[in-house]
Amino acid sequence: MKTKIIISLSTFFLLLGCSSIKISTTEIGTNLQEVAINNAVENFSTNCNLFKNDSVFSVNFEDSVFYKSTLIQADKTKYKDGRTHQWERGDLYDGIVSVEIVGTRYKYYYSEETKDKLPTKYVIKNGKLFYWWDDNYPVTEEIITVLWKYNILQKDYIISEFLSDDSQKGAHYYFCKNDLSKYKRVVTNIGLGYYKPPKLKCN
Repeated sequence: MKTKIIISLSTFFLLLGCSSIKISTTEIGTNLQEVAINNAVENFSTNCNLFKNDSVFSVNFEDSVFYKSTLIQADKTKYKDGRTHQWERGDLYDGIVSVEIVGTRYKYYYSEETKDKLPTKYVIKNGKLFYWWDDNYPVTEEIITVLWKYNILQKDYIISEFLSDDSQKGAHYYFCKNDLSKYKRVVTNIGLGYYKPPKLKCN
């Protein structure tokens, strides 16, 4: 779902209300990505029905949130691949960050040459794995061991069988950047950036 382009932008999503979260404000020096992800994972694992559907979840953090993309006619002089339409990103919602959590069965190719491209952070909740990339951390032997344990890695250089399912839902969390206690969750089968995000009353 991370890079999925969904042509049919249905409005099928469920908007859930705010509730309390561990950190009330974003303190100076805080690793915003890490705090937002951990708060989203905590809520997801205790208050979201999607938690029971999978044992491994991919997590994606975005430090910018944009209004839904629109499909426009492509500039044929710019693109030579024959496309007739392209997505154009909407306006920026200032002061909002987002976290996407979606179940996955995708496997990554492992070798000494490619291991530095693997996810760098993880957390386990009730025996279930959540993993993501964070540029502030390197790939460690610890996370490699965990990824092997949860069958996320493969040594054969082949494309994993990965069936795209447009009906698969994920959970999107929208946080006020300066106050992580203010957030909303959307459960949807539409990718981030392809629907109108919820409004948050941020300072």
